[in-house]
Amino acid sequence: MTPSERERVKTALQSYLTDNNITVHDLAARMKAAGRKVDAKVLHRFLDRGLQIDDQIMEVYRGFVDTPS
Repeated sequence: MTPSERERVKTALQSYLTDNNITVHDLAARMKAAGRKVDAKVLHRFLDRGLQIDDQIMEVYRGFVDTPS
């Protein structure tokens, strides 16, 4: 996954948080409810602290961004 794709996913997730007025942990719960395997701590560290994550996790996040339901 290219750096620009990673940034697009991160921006989309942050936008989702602000648009829905939810926390990172609420977002993780929504992702889990949609059938995606998500660790709330990793998601929080990725969005708030800039943690570098591997492509497999990014694919899960991108899948949610592309089809949130």
